[in-house]
Amino acid sequence: MKRLRGVILVLILLLAITPSVSAQSTNYADGLNRLGLFNGTGNGYELSRVPTRAEALVMMLRLWGKEEEVKKNSYSHPFQDTSWESSYVAFAHANGIVNGIDEQHFGGNQQTTLNQFSAMVLRVLGYSEVNGDFTYKTAVTFASTVLGLDLSQEGQFNRGSLAKISSYALNTRPKNQLATLGELLRGTGVFTTQGLNEARALWEQDQSFNSTTILIYAVGSDLESQQGRLTDDLDEIFRGQPKQNTKILIQTGGTLKYHNKYMTDGAAERFEIIDGQLKRHNSNIKTAASDPKTLQDFLTWGKGIAPSDRYILVLWDHGYGTMGGFGADELNDRATMKVSEIAEAIDASKMYFDLIVFDACLMGTVETAYALRNYGNYLIASEDSTPAGGLYYSTWIGAIESNPRISTERIGRLILDSFTLHSSIEANMPTTMSMMKLSMAESLVKAIENVKLDTSLTNRVKSSELLGKNDGIFDQYDLIDIMGQSPEVTAAAQALAFEVRNSAGFKNRNGVALYVPNRKMEQTQEMKEELKDIGFSSKYIKMIFNEN
Repeated sequence: MKRLRGVILVLILLLAITPSVSAQSTNYADGLNRLGLFNGTGNGYELSRVPTRAEALVMMLRLWGKEEEVKKNSYSHPFQDTSWESSYVAFAHANGIVNGIDEQHFGGNQQTTLNQFSAMVLRVLGYSEVNGDFTYKTAVTFASTVLGLDLSQEGQFNRGSLAKISSYALNTRPKNQLATLGELLRGTGVFTTQGLNEARALWEQDQSFNSTTILIYAVGSDLESQQGRLTDDLDEIFRGQPKQNTKILIQTGGTLKYHNKYMTDGAAERFEIIDGQLKRHNSNIKTAASDPKTLQDFLTWGKGIAPSDRYILVLWDHGYGTMGGFGADELNDRATMKVSEIAEAIDASKMYFDLIVFDACLMGTVETAYALRNYGNYLIASEDSTPAGGLYYSTWIGAIESNPRISTERIGRLILDSFTLHSSIEANMPTTMSMMKLSMAESLVKAIENVKLDTSLTNRVKSSELLGKNDGIFDQYDLIDIMGQSPEVTAAAQALAFEVRNSAGFKNRNGVALYVPNRKMEQTQEMKEELKDIGFSSKYIKMIFNEN
């Protein structure tokens, strides 16, 4: 009797802690249904059932944006066992997309495997077995890299898995594309912008937030002392009307002069926005703005004074890539903070950020993403120079205040879109900005470590455009521009920089840059030490410095 009770207790516990397939996957199915891509049966979505070959084919064609062509086609096929899926099979067979299980049978009621559907999704996303991007055997592993989703952890493949993978595919950039698959389908009229936003809202309901704290570490530099750019951004923040849902903390420093009534010239101070006013907090900051200890202390203080469900860190000032670092402390001979030092400061603060944003040039690099991979979910940064006006704060801060449960991904898209729009109005220069999924940084670094190139990186960058050349020489180049011949690197780079916004006509900016020694060889040893401090392996460093 005791043994039976024990078994019953274990079963109750398992049921309590193990979510049903429906609970995990309904949001994905609902989102696809809003887009007209996923329908139920007489028994609902049937998410726990293994999908059939016919269902997988139909989903593939819908993700490809081919359903309207299917409805209009008059193709025939030789198979005698089709029913509702007959027109889809005819289209796919005529276009060489699918074959039957034999000459007379398509086998539409047979079950589909994860390998089969992974291969289908990869083809939709522009990858090809014929071109050597993947094989049927490696389809699941390669799709995991492309989608940024570990498919080996998905358990039994069922309709719930199909819905989840399809949703991830819509938020993925097809090979050598800047826009996601969902954005491309929206552009061709398969569904509307509103529909895509509603679907994403359902897919991104992994976590709910009631409050957000934004910590802005502003090294004022000449951007403030000579141009008043921090003061301009402060006005934008006020226009976002942050109140009870959005807590904003600001640390200043590193500049000779401020252009507002709140901040003291030449001083480092801490502020909090309360009821539309900037309140100065007592602080006794002795360290320089370029000192990582100063950043660490600000973060520790901020978490204590404004605890929240979500944390966003904004690093505000000049940026000079991996070679030059972040900030230009005007009170300290324009000293900067290394990428490795930023990571050390965040690590010492014991904070984890939902979003880390560089309102600075040239910080959208493999090195930055890898350094910060353990300290945040997402990174927003530009791989190239940005206008002095930087980010536009009103739009996204206002969105958080009006809807505190807004997803972090949606906030990121608002940052990218508002930056691109306002930069096009206010500055006469091309722009690029991307949002990166930091969990994908390690996969990208492994792909770079193992890539086989027909010539050295140093030789390859000679035909690539130097990024940030208007601000100096930092030996920084677009990663895909120099290593895009590798499908593994391309897939991993696009999974990392999964949202990219370029101004019209701006080419060869694919979302993430790489440091490659070329122009400033005298800094080789210093850069080897920095890469080591960031945490790169000796194998990676040898690859970058052509020492293999």
